[in-house]
Amino acid sequence: MRRPARTNPTVDLVLAAACGIAALVCLILPTSARSGAAATLRATLVRPLASMQVKAELARRAFLSHDTALRIVDSVSLRSQRLTGVEEENERLRKLLGLGSALKWGFIPAEALQGRGLGDDFTFTLSAGKDAGVVAESPVVTAEGLVGEIVRADKTLSLAIFWPHSDFRVSAMAADGSAFGIVTGHRGEGASKYFMELHSVPLRSPLKAGTAIVSSGLGGVYPRGIPIGVVVSEIKTTEGFAKSYLVRPTVSISDISSVFILTPERVHSGVENIWSAGVNVDSARKALVAAGDSLRPKRDTSLKTPLRRDSALKVPPRKIP
Repeated sequence: MRRPARTNPTVDLVLAAACGIAALVCLILPTSARSGAAATLRATLVRPLASMQVKAELARRAFLSHDTALRIVDSVSLRSQRLTGVEEENERLRKLLGLGSALKWGFIPAEALQGRGLGDDFTFTLSAGKDAGVVAESPVVTAEGLVGEIVRADKTLSLAIFWPHSDFRVSAMAADGSAFGIVTGHRGEGASKYFMELHSVPLRSPLKAGTAIVSSGLGGVYPRGIPIGVVVSEIKTTEGFAKSYLVRPTVSISDISSVFILTPERVHSGVENIWSAGVNVDSARKALVAAGDSLRPKRDTSLKTPLRRDSALKVPPRKIP
């Protein structure tokens, strides 16, 4: 279908002829009359067009200035975010250096090569292995407290679990020595699965929200005094002889990047005063949870297949009698 013309060609021809005649008239006019005619045209016909052009130019400049300002703001925001991440990482490293200065000996620094584990959500690979002195069942810590435990070690790499893993357990106590129990991962859904549970706390030793929980040193795997978490609330259970509590861990999973692996000699020597969590242990309560760490069966710590950065290892399940 033919599109209709927007204007009449006859009208366009008449307007063009009129403009041409006006131009010829302006050329033959005297200079004074020509200037007056030009001034009249500028004040009448040309003025709206010139005003529209000025407004269009101002709009173009405003748009370009706004676009430039947005690019500058985005660049500043990106640099600020990067700087914030760098500052947070530097702060974590400073704290870790402070922990190293307090420990003085008996630890192996390592980097968490993957935030999530190889073949399991709650395992991670560390950049230190047998060549650096890493052995199975060595505690993994940060400046905030306990992260987890080494389960397998290769020549240059090692595999560790942290607290949400089903195999994680540690004999623990309140920082004031008022109660003892066993800490495991919380069997919750969503974000709550990253919490802990403190089990087997005697009825006569109730804990208040905010009570600090540290490792008790019973069982020989974890030395006494490593911060574990803070009591959030009591968990309702069917057990009539003991209480259980929900515990918020002191270490954030997102902060697990640089860690220390404690050597057996350091575990045997103790770290009670390193995190300023020294407590007096009531010997009468030790027997309540002395089997906390010892309940774990011995693992096969030999690696039939060497760990690789791209492997998909999975921690073999353990059965707790």
